[in-house]
Amino acid sequence: MIFPHKDRVTPFPFLRCLKGYHRRAFQGDLLAGVTVAVFAIPQAIAYGILADVPPIHGLYAAMVAAIVAALWGSSAHINTGPTNSASLLTAAALASFAPPEHRLQVLFLFTLIVGVIRLLMGLLRMGGLVHFVPESAFLGFTVGVGMMIALGRLHHFMGVENSSASWFPLQVWEKLRQLPEANPHALAIGSMTLVLMYALKKHGKRYPVAIMVIGLGIAYAQWMPGSDVMQVRDIQKVPSGLPGFSNPFFPGWSQAASSLFPAALAVALVGLIEAVSIGQFLAVKHRRHLNFNQEFFGQGLAMMVSACFQGMPGSGSFSRSALIEESGGITRMANVIFGLATALSLLLLSGMLDLIPLASLAGLLVFIGIRLVDSRRIKRVWRTSQMDVIVMLTTFLVTVLVKIEYGIFTGIVLAAMIILNKTRVLHLQEILPAPDGGFEERPYTSGSRHEPGSIVALSVHGDLSYGVAHELMEQLNEIAKVQEPEIIILRTRRAFSIDYSCWNAIFEFARGYQQQGGEVYLCGIDEQVSRTIRDARAHNWLPEDHLFLATDTMMESFRAALRQAAERVEHPEAIAPAWRDWLDNPQAISKEQILDIQKFLRGESV
Repeated sequence: MIFPHKDRVTPFPFLRCLKGYHRRAFQGDLLAGVTVAVFAIPQAIAYGILADVPPIHGLYAAMVAAIVAALWGSSAHINTGPTNSASLLTAAALASFAPPEHRLQVLFLFTLIVGVIRLLMGLLRMGGLVHFVPESAFLGFTVGVGMMIALGRLHHFMGVENSSASWFPLQVWEKLRQLPEANPHALAIGSMTLVLMYALKKHGKRYPVAIMVIGLGIAYAQWMPGSDVMQVRDIQKVPSGLPGFSNPFFPGWSQAASSLFPAALAVALVGLIEAVSIGQFLAVKHRRHLNFNQEFFGQGLAMMVSACFQGMPGSGSFSRSALIEESGGITRMANVIFGLATALSLLLLSGMLDLIPLASLAGLLVFIGIRLVDSRRIKRVWRTSQMDVIVMLTTFLVTVLVKIEYGIFTGIVLAAMIILNKTRVLHLQEILPAPDGGFEERPYTSGSRHEPGSIVALSVHGDLSYGVAHELMEQLNEIAKVQEPEIIILRTRRAFSIDYSCWNAIFEFARGYQQQGGEVYLCGIDEQVSRTIRDARAHNWLPEDHLFLATDTMMESFRAALRQAAERVEHPEAIAPAWRDWLDNPQAISKEQILDIQKFLRGESV
């Protein structure tokens, strides 16, 4: 199996694609790139407005980031550019700098920091870190982002003044209070956009529905008598031509960078989760391998280059990436063509983009925000895991009620705390013979009965971490005191991992128990554990003949340990009756006998 986090980053991954590039691939890539560009232009403008920056920077990001990430990433289909979560996080990060002296430079600096974080994670082969983000936390964050997107542009939807409140729920309340003063034309355009997007959503993969709906909004604003709605040009005119070089550094940039870093880390992490989720889904579909580290590198380089050409932060977009693939895109060149087509729109259509009503973009954002709330996944989490429900709800509430950039980190930390709390539960059972000649396990819980005997066999399950080390020591001491065995057999085959603290507890118990005249056997262990015991100088109280290595035959090492214990106890009459019956039972056969039976069944000589 190939582990993605071990994959290397190569400097020019696109060369392999160009080497075998052919006409059929170009035709598919051309159709996909141009098609998705038509869909993405109004979306990129909307994301620029969502980030509280001039909308042109959303187009710049869509153009530049898509090309760079396609050439230096790993996936053939991921479309990189402005996204909903990155836009909201950007707005939150820039809010503390309003009104800044260098607002746009702060934006470009923020984009640069996001890129540097991602690029370094790729170079340091940290691709596997995305697996430590629980899906429930990401779902809670996504739902929170969806709600904030849907309600965050209500002032444009209604044509009223924006709220000056910093707390999101208060912002929404103050906007809703202005409903009686709402601009009827803005409400009409926003509502029309929302209704048509829903009515035509099933055709969205075949036709540029968003472009057509935005076009209707432009027609309404231009030709409806008395329609005085705000348009994109009222925020900033869309300049014709390609972006020039931008310098993200300004006086005091280092202090600004330290303030921006937490939000940049959130954007970087969330964006990588989005990109890897999309890329992995499409890679599995096409039976291709996704190099996580290469994708991290490509996403980081895309943001760094975008920062130098007036772009805002972004990431892989699921909707645009899926559309690239569904529209016939074959190679990474489809996204390069997408970027070039977006650039062409800036050269030819800037005047038309100026006329887009903000109410149309607000309606589009409400549609996007509502679509982010995946009710099926929420119900699935609700029905399957109470702990994940807690993680999901907490992440959602922190995202919406506290601070958006804290949301995803809160979910990660809370999930980690829940996992650590689970590892604090010691799973220790006594092994007893079953009537059918096999074995059963009786946990050490309140009310359970455990009889004294010369031999006591135990089994530990799960992860033995520092959280249960003290309890393990206490439980072993209690077993020795109450059941008074001469030999304790400890089976560790079902322990997924044992850290230093728990090994130390086992070693210390074995040493102390030896001084009291008892012995400890370990079975179900491997060669590595045997070496660990020798390296820890614990072989004085856990000698070689007390260690029984696991084999391919189920419970074989345990059976061997049990027979040796039965031969060595000083008081065999004190062996529990059930164990004496098991030892006398013909079903308690040796490995050699099992092999002889297998040979006999195959017709071989014994």
